[in-house]
Amino acid sequence: MVVSRRGFIDGAAGVAAAGAISADQAGTPYDFGAIEARLALPARHRQVFAVPRVADGVVFGMMRNTLVAYVETMREGAGSMHVAAVFYSNGVPLGLDDDAWRTYRLADASARRGDPVRHADGNPFLHDEQRSIGALVRGGASFFVCDNALRELATFLVSTAGTTGADAATVRADLRRRLIPGALLVPAGVATLCAAQEAHFTYAQGA
Repeated sequence: MVVSRRGFIDGAAGVAAAGAISADQAGTPYDFGAIEARLALPARHRQVFAVPRVADGVVFGMMRNTLVAYVETMREGAGSMHVAAVFYSNGVPLGLDDDAWRTYRLADASARRGDPVRHADGNPFLHDEQRSIGALVRGGASFFVCDNALRELATFLVSTAGTTGADAATVRADLRRRLIPGALLVPAGVATLCAAQEAHFTYAQGA
């Protein structure tokens, strides 16, 4: 069963009780129709990876391994496996583009959060030949980026990391516009993991 728009908002509201966004706030920046459509894409197999840490992009290798196993090794063919990743908590920088990584020095910020990552001119996993985000998108992968985590990241960048002089609300709004290819903004990563499992994705820990 694919989660409904109302159900998804209700799931986000449950997280709001712990200090996240409210159901009323959840309606504006999210394309619930696109989220539902992405989760409903036809595929014989579906797997969602929970990614709460950058962990040097290990999830991208895991996603690639799943695709290779089903498409090539088991010879089920292109489109047989739909892999998805939900970036939340400290893992949310993985869902941001080169400009965001450069502008807000996200490699430095991740290191400050105890989650070091290789330094590069932009998001290093957009350009990794072995674990390329672009190659995963071409293989049908989907990515979901938690807006609650973007709020927390924006606050951290302003108040602790000192990588920007802008206010947190401005930074968060900018980060929302800087998602990687194939990514959709969702109100709460944990609610999206629930929605994916209700849509018959198996769960895997991606970091």
